[in-house]
Amino acid sequence: MEVKEIMKRDLITIDPDAKISEAISKMRENDIQQLPVMSGNKYVAMLTYKNILRRGSVRTTSRVYNFSINTPKIDEKSEVVDAVKLIKESGLNSLPVFNKDKLTGILTRIDIIRNLNGIINNGNSIKNYEIMTSDVITVDEDEEIESSTEKIRSLDEYEIPVTKNGKLTGILRLKDIINNIIMDKQKISYGEFTSGKSKIEITAKSLMSNSISSTEDADITETSNLMIKNHLHIMPITDRDSKITGVVGIMDILNSMETENEEGFFIEISGLNEDDRDLYDITYFLADKFINNISRITGSGGKLLFNVRKYKTEGKGKYSVRTKFITPKIHLDLDDSSYNYGRCIKNILDRYETKLKGK
Repeated sequence: MEVKEIMKRDLITIDPDAKISEAISKMRENDIQQLPVMSGNKYVAMLTYKNILRRGSVRTTSRVYNFSINTPKIDEKSEVVDAVKLIKESGLNSLPVFNKDKLTGILTRIDIIRNLNGIINNGNSIKNYEIMTSDVITVDEDEEIESSTEKIRSLDEYEIPVTKNGKLTGILRLKDIINNIIMDKQKISYGEFTSGKSKIEITAKSLMSNSISSTEDADITETSNLMIKNHLHIMPITDRDSKITGVVGIMDILNSMETENEEGFFIEISGLNEDDRDLYDITYFLADKFINNISRITGSGGKLLFNVRKYKTEGKGKYSVRTKFITPKIHLDLDDSSYNYGRCIKNILDRYETKLKGK
């Protein structure tokens, strides 16, 4: 299947000098998560909800160009599996699609899972419990929106489950936070949203949408269809009592898809920012050492995924790290937390090594 068969051709774009408020309005009105930034007929960059929220402060009069990001490009005649590989490697939600030098469409992760059955033939055999994250980060109904926003930012996601006493009660969406806070000038004077204290208290419950969930035994085709129907990028997994046992994200589904035969481990780190170069270096160094130690047991191909959350406790910075280790025959996940980032990563990888050597 080629990219041109499933991409969106009806492009909605934004000028680099437009105000960020205009861009947010366009995304809200068209229920989209990103806008290609165009200078005349020339593609410049991509603007996404995520990149807006990553800023500690957003003034709605700011220019679009200051929030946009450079992205890789893909040809419309490329195979979809090549696009999946590029999205997995870049961590992006979407790719601009070109015919020679002309932008002809956009391909999103949603477009891919909407056409999952045409791309892979084993979707019915992969169950949620095989790929889900069991250490789920949620927000409480009564949690203030600043704390909730920081959690979504650290997860690098578009939604987060909302709970009460451990039970799923709703979904908090990134776009609702932006639409109802940044764009509501009655709540925030001067059109500004800051990451500090808000002018009034807003809780997750006031912005959340209805709860939607799947089960551990459902397959990823069912889960993908449920995501598409409800415009979600994550799917909470619950038991019979509505208690959350895990969460499946679109990237979990994409990571379960085989996109290449070449050997090597794919390492993905989310939750860190550009100022955390030393933490990236520590992670890659320890991960490389770990992979060298276990490759004779697992083979030389697979994925090692890290999600890092930073927060303060007792006046000190603390790290919480969730991980997944995936090979064609092995799916494991572990988490840990520590004030020492390197020790936290090492503890997780040592535990993986012990588990793998015991198999």
